[in-house]
Amino acid sequence: MRPSVTALPFLLFCFATMLPAQSYQGGLRGSVKDPANAAVAIARITLKDEATNITRATLTNDVGDFVFQSVNPATYSVIIESPGFSRLDRTGVIIATQTFLTLDFKLNVGEVTQSINVTEEVPLMETANASTGQIIDAQKLTDLPNLGRNPFMFAKLAPNVVQAGDPRFNRMQDQSGSSAISIAGGPIRGNNYLLDGVPITDSTNRAVIIPTLEAVMEVKIQASTFDAEVGRTGGGMFNTFLKSGSNQIHGSLFGYLREKQFHANSYFNNRNGIARPDQPYRNFGNSIGGPVVIRHPEETPASKLLR
Repeated sequence: MRPSVTALPFLLFCFATMLPAQSYQGGLRGSVKDPANAAVAIARITLKDEATNITRATLTNDVGDFVFQSVNPATYSVIIESPGFSRLDRTGVIIATQTFLTLDFKLNVGEVTQSINVTEEVPLMETANASTGQIIDAQKLTDLPNLGRNPFMFAKLAPNVVQAGDPRFNRMQDQSGSSAISIAGGPIRGNNYLLDGVPITDSTNRAVIIPTLEAVMEVKIQASTFDAEVGRTGGGMFNTFLKSGSNQIHGSLFGYLREKQFHANSYFNNRNGIARPDQPYRNFGNSIGGPVVIRHPEETPASKLLR
């Protein structure tokens, strides 16, 4: 029996709702062993976001392995607890966009009340994921100069990236200027853009949304070896992850001034005796972020009974 034409839109809608979102999240896997290099089973592993104190926990299996999937990019602390062993705290574990880390631990015999803090600063190598690329983190986005305040213009920091557009159009919120980029020999304006896993690429391969620098946590520029889930491009991928709030109040205040007296006239204007155009550029802004405090009403004896 063939479906009628009127039922076709309904079937397309059903299949569309089943499509998975493209991912910006990473993960962490590893193993826990004792001093004799034997596996420690049923050890409790806690993953804590150092900015928000949000935690996730899991247990090691029979061979001492553990895994955390779908982890938002952030800096984490890993806490390991098991009876008969000292507690181990590892801080500063950075899980970046679409980065899956492998991190192994070795516990020392002792009481759980004893704690061993590990603060290694050696960068963790990502070897468990085929999706490689150049990550432009929040510090680079904040500290490096960017006249157009456009996070996608930092693509020039990655290898094999050529900007082919007119530099005059490398401006804030200029979709055409910032998309005139070739990545790894791909076609100009042949790239794809993701924002928190949501495609924001229009029909001409431009980013329809250009977030301000203060809102961006990091941008991962991927070429050639990205996973199939972030395909749909003949060039590269801009995988952008926005910031979330933290338990600390923070903010910024900025101002860009480019006045007429600092401009140089063009060659043809000078040749024809035309004065410099009066086109100053003034851009001011600010940002603020912090925790959201939710005050709960005082509980009554009745509400305690119903809970």
